[in-house]
Amino acid sequence: MNTSGIEIEDAMDISPLAAQSDQPTDRAPAVAVRGLTLRAGKRTIFEDVTFDVGTGSLAVLAGASGTGKSALALALAGRLTPTAGQVSVLGLALPRQAGAARRKVGFTGNATVTPLDETLTVRHHVAEALELAGPWWRRSATHEQVGRTITAANDLLGALGDAFGDDPAAAPLAQARLHRGELVRDASPVARFALGLVLALVSAPDILVVDDVDRLRTSDERRAAWAALLTLERTRRDGVPPLTVVATCQDRQELDDVLHAGHRLSALPLRPVAVHDLGSAASLPSSPAPEIR
Repeated sequence: MNTSGIEIEDAMDISPLAAQSDQPTDRAPAVAVRGLTLRAGKRTIFEDVTFDVGTGSLAVLAGASGTGKSALALALAGRLTPTAGQVSVLGLALPRQAGAARRKVGFTGNATVTPLDETLTVRHHVAEALELAGPWWRRSATHEQVGRTITAANDLLGALGDAFGDDPAAAPLAQARLHRGELVRDASPVARFALGLVLALVSAPDILVVDDVDRLRTSDERRAAWAALLTLERTRRDGVPPLTVVATCQDRQELDDVLHAGHRLSALPLRPVAVHDLGSAASLPSSPAPEIR
């Protein structure tokens, strides 16, 4: 696997979801992968994958369709058991401690694993997600909590719009807001993306895995998505490690656009980025998909 990194300097935080705080830079990797392999029957999904994900960074798993990006993301989230190799997430060895890891890793973007129910209103969908994420003995979807969750998504969209300014990528953000009574399917793609992010963060995970940024169809929407992942909860309250993000994509062109030194967003504090290239898909016999937890 080829790996390249892009370093971004610290400064201030534009995320409305967290307060600025100083964080130590000598932490152990949030994720450590060594020789990870997944096979399903005669098919090799991915093979001999090795990389580290630094705490507070953005790790991009990039590759063509069929290179195992989603399966690798699921494995890192403790939702899919690899065939061989070693993976440690926040010091937890997988798959032996996968249950504990799943409680510390938020996951979004994969319609099979974390679908947005487009037949529900935004209010009802958020309420349902809060109840599922909360403890069984306490109601988690109060009117105030639902409102705060929707407001957090809208605040994120507003902060991104301000950060882009007159850039064309701000266009999808101008009217991208969630309304409590609208159906999820009627919300804009960027607003649904923001909703998925906020719902994945409800349980306060230390790692956020975002599958398939390419599902956003336009380049401006994808640039807005990358901007969100670069700034979202980049620093958190004292004593809590900064959020680590892992995202998958086929084409990282829009990420490169946002990170370009001449782009307005590049002047803001962005989390460090490392791109892990999964290469090209192999032509192999079809076989049953591995089990997802």
